[in-house]
Amino acid sequence: MIRLSLSSGEPLHLKPSPNRKFTGLRIPGSNLYSSDRAGQTLHLHIYQHRLYRITLRQFYFTKAVQIIITEPDNWLRLEIPLSGRFSVIPKRGKEFQLDPGTYHLTDQPVFACKYAEKAPSSYFTVHFSPELLASIGSEQTPGTRSPGPVPKDLLEMLYDILKCPFQESLRDFYYANKVREILFTHTVSLPVVLPGELSPEQIAQMYEADRIMANNLDGKITIPELARMLGTNFVTLKKNYEKVFGIGLFPRLMQRKMEHIKLLLEKTDKPLKEIADLAGYQTLPGFINAFRKRFKMTPNDWRKERRGF
Repeated sequence: MIRLSLSSGEPLHLKPSPNRKFTGLRIPGSNLYSSDRAGQTLHLHIYQHRLYRITLRQFYFTKAVQIIITEPDNWLRLEIPLSGRFSVIPKRGKEFQLDPGTYHLTDQPVFACKYAEKAPSSYFTVHFSPELLASIGSEQTPGTRSPGPVPKDLLEMLYDILKCPFQESLRDFYYANKVREILFTHTVSLPVVLPGELSPEQIAQMYEADRIMANNLDGKITIPELARMLGTNFVTLKKNYEKVFGIGLFPRLMQRKMEHIKLLLEKTDKPLKEIADLAGYQTLPGFINAFRKRFKMTPNDWRKERRGF
């Protein structure tokens, strides 16, 4: 189990918490550990497998603070910030900043993080065991990596994990495949070039917009509302998002929504009405018409075709 402590050495105790009552972003099927006392709120979601571990860490402090994080092992660890900004002080090497849109790989089990006051931050980690790395069968063994822009395909795999629709053994199988995909994508991806006319803060803001949009496919958050959440305006959000991701906000939202719908149709037995509700359609006929317009067939016909009926 991960250990957290203040720089003074005082431990920050995390206790098991009922996941079913948690309403925020989480990893489906994970165990939740929380600490909520004056001046801090900590949530740690852990999905543990013998070959890998997936975590989502959500921290909030009312005062600027530095905490010491001790991992339970020295497995290779990939870290991707989802929201907020924080500094990392490794045991070996120089302090660096992690923003949404960046990631790195490390095998250092002990490090310090600086968190700003009243600035909620969350980040996603995947731990790869030595056994998993050895099973890849490639001479190009992944190693540590300095912070840099995250490949978009890798980011989509992270979002897929957070939206996992499967249960129990199928979920284990799904996560195992996604973890290997993440490792492969990291290994073969070319360096990401970000638009030079935007500041690091503006780029991080667009990655936060992308994360919020990817995890709210039900249409409950509109693009103007998203702009207000991020402290910007509709026009600036649309313009900067396209600069960073090379696609407009609305086309990307529809693309994501339809990809998730196709996954639910093909891989689950959820009825069409439930899928329509999850995708934010107010009526079943509206959902069917939108799907037919995009794919030239009804959702039921697409499901039958993909399943070989």
